[in-house]
Amino acid sequence: MLVVGLTGGIGCGKSVVAGIFEQDFNVPVIDADVIARQLTETEEVLEQLHETFGDAYFDSHRSLSRERLRQAVFADADLRHTLEGLLHPLVYREISRQLIQLDAVYCILVVPLLLETEGTGLTDRILVIDCTVEQQVERVMTRDHCSRAHVDAIISAQLDRDTRLKQADDVLDNCSSLKSLRKKVAILHDKYSTLGQPPDVS
Repeated sequence: MLVVGLTGGIGCGKSVVAGIFEQDFNVPVIDADVIARQLTETEEVLEQLHETFGDAYFDSHRSLSRERLRQAVFADADLRHTLEGLLHPLVYREISRQLIQLDAVYCILVVPLLLETEGTGLTDRILVIDCTVEQQVERVMTRDHCSRAHVDAIISAQLDRDTRLKQADDVLDNCSSLKSLRKKVAILHDKYSTLGQPPDVS
């Protein structure tokens, strides 16, 4: 099975593209963010987070304040690295477990920090979703109702655009319409369907 690692900066449209692969072409999608969220709902991980960060990011009912933690980690590199060190091994262990269970020609593995972490070792190709930095800012401000300074801080904490593009096997430009995006995904689907076929040994 061909494993396509899908990544890109915040606001580039990773979830939209993954959704098109999944809904239009029935391609299995594994999403690292979904896994991370599920993990942080378990008692074991919540306890580790509380032991590491204390009460600062928990409410009076000992529930994790995700938005408070999210804002904090993008403002504090040390805090971000601590959180990543705790969560990433657990996320990748679960990704590996899910990959083993799949039976498909190819799958999409969505990892926002694919190129910054050990995730590339699980992939056969890297697909980068790309748009301009200004589009990233506008989309995230509209989606999350946050300030430009907050979005700029997130973008600064991620791998820069040029570095991402240099490491890509495939680049999907998401600067225009959804209709155009669907056509581009369809072309990639045909490509990955061919690449994922076992070699002809006859």
